[in-house]
Amino acid sequence: TQTGKLGMLWSSWGEGRYLQGVAYSESGTIDGPWIQEEKPFVGNNSGHGMLFTTFEGKRLLAIHHVDGDGPRKPQLYEIDDSGDKLILGKRYYP
Repeated sequence: TQTGKLGMLWSSWGEGRYLQGVAYSESGTIDGPWIQEEKPFVGNNSGHGMLFTTFEGKRLLAIHHVDGDGPRKPQLYEIDDSGDKLILGKRYYP
């Protein structure tokens, strides 16, 4: 995050099928220990998230989402990373 907090996005199965989780390193290093957030960062059969910054400076999360058993489709969400934790914003439509 912008405060220097080290986080890790991960994907796995859970309630609502696939989900995007996030954990934060208590030590600030890759060695952890890693503290898992209680609730999924994004649920609803979504995952494999990646953060990026647009040319205009907007921070976004790109994830794949599946409706039912259909094909995976990308979705973008605004992200606030100004504090110690990522905050999921509204869905972004370019």
